[in-house]
Amino acid sequence: MNKNIPDVYNIIQELAWYFGNQGFNGECCEDLSLVEFMALKKVYEHDNITIQEIGKLLNCTKSGASKIIDRIENKGYVLREQSLVDGRICCVTITAQGIEIITKIVEKYTAYVGEMLKDRDSQTIESVKKALEILITSVRRQGFI
Repeated sequence: MNKNIPDVYNIIQELAWYFGNQGFNGECCEDLSLVEFMALKKVYEHDNITIQEIGKLLNCTKSGASKIIDRIENKGYVLREQSLVDGRICCVTITAQGIEIITKIVEKYTAYVGEMLKDRDSQTIESVKKALEILITSVRRQGFI
C-alpha cells in the first residue's frame, strides 16, 4: 500500500467533519439536516426520481429513503407523484420552494468555498477539483462501505 493512503484517509475524514453538520455549528443547510439536503439535491438533479433510486444514491434502504422524503415533503420541498409511465411507481419531484432552498444553500456554500480558496491560483483550484473528482469516481466505482 502507498504510504500516503493513511494521510489521504485522514484528510477525507477531516473534510467530512468540517463540511458535515458539526462543521456548521450543528446545522447544515437552513432547516435541513445533511441527509435531507443530500436527498433534496438528488431530487433536484434527477427528474422524476423514485424513492428506491434515492435510497441507492444515498446508500440506504427504500424504507430509510422514504422516511427522509417524508420529512422534506412535510417541509414543502418535494412532492410524491405517480409515474406517468407506470402508475405503480411513485416518483419524487422538487417543488418551487425546494428549488429556492437548494439554490440558496448551494450559493451560500459555493461562496464559502470560494472565500476559502480565494488566495489560490486557478491552476491550484483546478488540481483540487481534479483530485476530488478522482476520489468521488473511485468511491462510486468501489461502492459504499
